[in-house]
Amino acid sequence: MTRGLLIVYTGAGKGKTCAAFGQALRAAGQGLQVCIIQFVKNRPSGEINALRQLADRVEIHQVGSGFSWQDQDLVRFRESALKGWDLAREKITAGTYDLVVLDELTYLFHFSVLGPEEVLATLRARPATMHLVVTGRDAGAELLAAADLVTEMREVKHPFNQGISAQKGIEW
Repeated sequence: MTRGLLIVYTGAGKGKTCAAFGQALRAAGQGLQVCIIQFVKNRPSGEINALRQLADRVEIHQVGSGFSWQDQDLVRFRESALKGWDLAREKITAGTYDLVVLDELTYLFHFSVLGPEEVLATLRARPATMHLVVTGRDAGAELLAAADLVTEMREVKHPFNQGISAQKGIEW
């Protein structure tokens, strides 16, 4: 019997989404059914393009408003995030998936869209064999305590700080 794990990729460093999508790719490669929900990003990336080719095993939903940290339109972010959370609850409770990735979910806590208690109640009520991956900065003590596996990405050096812009195939 498989015991579903709650996996959290957090921290200020780069690589949280890549780690989660790598986990999704591994699961799909083992024949597991995967659902990915992105709460912030709404543009195709290299990972999304590649994972869409596994449509028989990987379902992808980009529900984000494309919100950026400089964006002043928190209303639009909040509305899209709440719709995304409704979708996530539906997918988790349906029991159809072996792995559900909730990419950038932690920003819903950070911007007070949802409280961690509400989210954790849903995550705990998932089918016993379902694995969940949650990504985003500032995961919060409640989520970290509930997780089975936590990896913190720590920025040591980043090309942006050297004036190098985001590059196709590297950042997106």
